[in-house]
Amino acid sequence: RPRYLCRGPLVALSTPSTPASKMNDVEINQQIKQMQQFIHQEAAEKASEIKLKADEEFNIEKLRMVEAEKAKIRAEYERKEKQIEVQKRISQSNEVRLGRLRCLKARDDAMQAILAETAAKLPSLTAGSGYASLLEKLILEALIRIDEAKVSVRGVAGQAPAAQKACTAAAAKYKDWAAKNKDAAFASSIEVAWDSSPLAAGIGGVEVSGFGGKISLTNTLQSRLMLAYETRLPKLRAALFA
Repeated sequence: RPRYLCRGPLVALSTPSTPASKMNDVEINQQIKQMQQFIHQEAAEKASEIKLKADEEFNIEKLRMVEAEKAKIRAEYERKEKQIEVQKRISQSNEVRLGRLRCLKARDDAMQAILAETAAKLPSLTAGSGYASLLEKLILEALIRIDEAKVSVRGVAGQAPAAQKACTAAAAKYKDWAAKNKDAAFASSIEVAWDSSPLAAGIGGVEVSGFGGKISLTNTLQSRLMLAYETRLPKLRAALFA
């Protein structure tokens, strides 16, 4: 192959600036600007999308929190409403109970007033003409209830003569009763003794003791009044409060 030798200094070759090259620079700059605008637009759209999504999530969370608070408020309101209803029922029940108690107390007071009024009339019975017969019946009733051959009888203070007289008559009738209702040995062994020690309290009537003083039966006017009061209490209430 032939060899070409170049002698002398080397001179750099320069490319001359042409209008075409200037157009390429302008296009490149425009493209760069378009890319920048595109990037900015994409960023703005992305930021808007993120903000929209954040606002949506915020509104959803806010709605959830509001509904949760509403539920709490409704639950608290229902709890308080039930509590008020329970307290109202308790109050009504207490009022009804107190009303019944007041009514029962008023009835009891009325019954006690009647009992006290009746008890206040007992002393007048001992001064009446029929007291001797009544006293005899009280003694005979007590003797039959005791159903013992050897008994003792004592009366209230201040009525010993009348009670002793009635005791003698009642003892005779008690023997007649025993002769008809008990055996002959029992009737023949009857001993009704008079006990001179008066009762500690009482207006009229007697106390009969038998079986060596182990059993005593109080048949006074007060005890008969209380017996009548207790046994006839339902009828009295019906008559007074029906």
